[in-house]
Amino acid sequence: MNPAPATSAPKAGKDALIIALIGAAHFISHFTVLAIPPLFPMMREDLGVSYAALGGAIAVLSAVTALGQTPIGVAIDRTGAAPWLIGGTLLMAVASIGMGVAPSWWWFIAAALVSGLGNATIHPADYAILAGSVSQGRMGRAFSLHTASGYAGFAAAPAVSIGLEALLGWRGTLMVIGLIGLPVVLALSIWAKALRSEAVQRANTGSPVRVLTAKPILLLFAFMTLLAMGGSGVQTFLVTVLPKIHGVTLAAAAAALTAWLLGGTFGTLAGGWLADRTTRHASTVAVMLLGCAALVAALGVVPMGAAALIGTAAAAGAMLGVLMPARDMLVRKAAPPGTTGQVFGFVSAGLPLGQAIVPAPLGALIDMGRPGLTLVVSALCLAAAVLTAGTAQAARVAAQQPAE
Repeated sequence: MNPAPATSAPKAGKDALIIALIGAAHFISHFTVLAIPPLFPMMREDLGVSYAALGGAIAVLSAVTALGQTPIGVAIDRTGAAPWLIGGTLLMAVASIGMGVAPSWWWFIAAALVSGLGNATIHPADYAILAGSVSQGRMGRAFSLHTASGYAGFAAAPAVSIGLEALLGWRGTLMVIGLIGLPVVLALSIWAKALRSEAVQRANTGSPVRVLTAKPILLLFAFMTLLAMGGSGVQTFLVTVLPKIHGVTLAAAAAALTAWLLGGTFGTLAGGWLADRTTRHASTVAVMLLGCAALVAALGVVPMGAAALIGTAAAAGAMLGVLMPARDMLVRKAAPPGTTGQVFGFVSAGLPLGQAIVPAPLGALIDMGRPGLTLVVSALCLAAAVLTAGTAQAARVAAQQPAE
């Protein structure tokens, strides 16, 4: 009875170190990206360009990230994730400093491209390291803390960016943000040997094309896309549509969005605990996603006051958060041994795709005088994602059946 704690304590400590390092890298990646848009008004005047041009720089960053994740994931599975994660985090830091010294918009675009390339390493490398280094019994909590660290990066970026700009200007702000990433690069380098990827096992894996075009993987890509469409629709337009639908103040609508985001963060942490205590991850995804979809639709069609809107948004965000670690566990189960990097890189590319699809059509619904439909359509996307997740789970089981 006594030896078990002695052997498990070091493993728990090692797991905590891995999760902290990966969480720090994920925080920095999200923080660095979202720190840029609040500086647009000052950049526009200084660089002499339009908001559309500045938005184009972010589009370049996002496109390079989305397109780069899959090939980088393939390389990670062949060579190991730690060098890619260290290099990617360093590229983002250097690119942020480069943006700060940009003499022209074209220089800024080039720096955004470099930042996108660095950002493309984060998801495939993070998940490959978590799958290969963290104990199976803590995997759900590892995934939840990984997701929560990204949320924290998004949440911290605007306030820090604006606060630094008041002191240092936009150029100094971007340079400081780049410098903030360097201690993370140093920490990743010091403990690089602990950042082990999943063991490469290629005997029955096949080529990357065969792996990534398998039915469960394609369905999980569709799941990620629909999930991003629904979640992004709420996050992008909630503050705009709630006053139009329910007549509440802008402050109340902003409070509802904050409640949605906070609910998502705390729900993700709770979801990690749940994911480690059940193997029925597809059921967790289905129940939570359908509940979230129902509440999002209610925000669009059910008459509510400010307090009810805030409470409903918090509950919907929490349900979405709870399913996130279970979502990651489904992807991990679907990935053949030794392909975690490429599979997570590929399916994660559905997230920026979904975020890119919805703004224009949902904005058009608002222009047509149908603000409530924006939330109903978002809810339908979330509900449709349930079908793809369940089908992906069934396809994975069916694919494994002959081997059994």
